[in-house]
Amino acid sequence: MAYTQSQIDALKKTIASGVLTFKHGETLTQFQSLAEMRALLREMEASVVGGTEAPRRTVAGYSSGL
Repeated sequence: MAYTQSQIDALKKTIASGVLTFKHGETLTQFQSLAEMRALLREMEASVVGGTEAPRRTVAGYSSGL
């Protein structure tokens, strides 16, 4: 799902207030725990940031031992 920065900001504000109910627009979400809210926040932030990062490249090294 694509998230917006305004949704991320609203969830951060909800977490800071200490309640487990998150409302954005007409969508109301009831969370079971703060850990669940933080997990969603990490997912949302990764979704927004993930689209702008350059792909990572890994190069393996090899030595014949001689």
